[in-house]
Amino acid sequence: MGNFVLYSIIGSVVLTLLLNLLPMLFPNFAANTMRKLEQSARQTIDQHEDNNRPRVKVFFPWKAMLIGSVILTILVNLVRMFAG
Repeated sequence: MGNFVLYSIIGSVVLTLLLNLLPMLFPNFAANTMRKLEQSARQTIDQHEDNNRPRVKVFFPWKAMLIGSVILTILVNLVRMFAG
């Protein structure tokens, strides 16, 4: 139980540092993301106004799922390696 608490504290500190350092490493990321979201919203509005397009659009985030799967696999293996 003591190891779990120690690993949780270390993981929390590492994630906090990463979340605080990433904006400094990539300062234009937030502005670029905001521009992309605004462009996506404009496209969505334009698509809804076009009556010739179908109303239903299927979204399947396969890239995000693949990246998430790889990252989680690495994290689980690292935790397993340090725990045992």
